[in-house]
Amino acid sequence: MAYSIASKVLFPLYVLTSLCIVLLMGVSFSDVILRSLNRPIPGAYEITEIAVGAMVFAALPVVTLRQEHVRVTLFRVLADRYRWVDLLFTLVSRGVAIAVYVFFAWHLLRLGNQMSASGARAIFAGFPLAPFAWFAAAMCLVSAFATIVSRKAPETEEAADGMGEI
Repeated sequence: MAYSIASKVLFPLYVLTSLCIVLLMGVSFSDVILRSLNRPIPGAYEITEIAVGAMVFAALPVVTLRQEHVRVTLFRVLADRYRWVDLLFTLVSRGVAIAVYVFFAWHLLRLGNQMSASGARAIFAGFPLAPFAWFAAAMCLVSAFATIVSRKAPETEEAADGMGEI
């Protein structure tokens, strides 16, 4: 129940991730064309940096909820044999993930506050940088919550069949 509600709530992040990709393509294509005319886009590099960061952090809660991140399956045979080992690995890995997300959120929030206090702006594009750090911190907190309500999606289990896992 919580998984299906969370997947619906996180749908706008799919849209945001897609918009970031379209922005990246548009800026890259336009900058290449305009550079050939000796008119590069001012701040194109900074716009690309911010768009990539926004794309990664917007996709993070969705990937976490669906458990589509990279997994190490070193002890998978042992976990398949003993249910309690699988449960232990799941609890420990989720606890570590939540701790890491909260740690990153805390530091990104502090970074955003420092940027806001100092008035940090992109050098060429001129936009303020603090909102992007705050956005990344919020996405880390959403990812921590997604870790709690996540479950392995059935279509992911069937499609994987062990391929692509380490």
